[in-house]
Amino acid sequence: MATVDWILTEAGMPLDEVQALAISIGPGSFTGLRVGAAAWKGLAFAKNLPLVAVPTLDAMTHLSAFRNAVVCTLLDAKMGEVFGAVYQFEDGRRSKTQPDRVCAVERIVEGMTGEVIFLGDGATRYRERIESVVPGAVFAPSTCSRPRASAVAAEAFNLLARGACADPALVAPVYLREAQASVPRQSVAAP
Repeated sequence: MATVDWILTEAGMPLDEVQALAISIGPGSFTGLRVGAAAWKGLAFAKNLPLVAVPTLDAMTHLSAFRNAVVCTLLDAKMGEVFGAVYQFEDGRRSKTQPDRVCAVERIVEGMTGEVIFLGDGATRYRERIESVVPGAVFAPSTCSRPRASAVAAEAFNLLARGACADPALVAPVYLREAQASVPRQSVAAP
C-alpha cells in the first residue's frame, strides 16, 4: 500500500479521485495473485470502488500496437511449460482464437503458419523451440516481455466500456494448474 500511496503522490492524484481499480488475475504466480487480489479487493471495498478483473495474457496484447496480425502471448510457467493464448487482430480489433492454457510451448504453436508475433518472457525463453515449429515467427522486443500496469489499465478500460462486471466480491485469481503444494507426492517404491 505504501507503493500505491507513492504512485498516487507522484501522479498528483489523491485516492479519492480514483474512479476504478484494475487487477491482473492471472495466470501467474499463485502467491502473487492471491496477495494482489486480497490487497486490491480490500482497497476497493474500503473506498467503494469498482474492481476490474483483467486476464494477464489479454492485457499483454496492449504492450504493442497490432492492426492485422496473429499474436501469441507466452509467459514462462516454469517446469518447462508456458501460460499462453493466441489472438487474431483484424483492423485493430482483437479476437481470441486459443484460450488461456498451460502446456509445453509446442502444443500452443502447433499448426501455426505464416507470420505470428510472439511476446512475453515465455517467447524469449523458448525462442528456439518456437522457431523449430513456426519458421516465420516474429518476436516482439524485450519491452513486451512482462505484463505492465499500463497494459492492465488499458484492458480494464476496454472491459468497463463493454459493461464487464466490476464487483470486487467476485474477483478471483485464475489458476491454470494446481499449486504444487496441493498435488500429492508420488509414492516411491522401496527397493
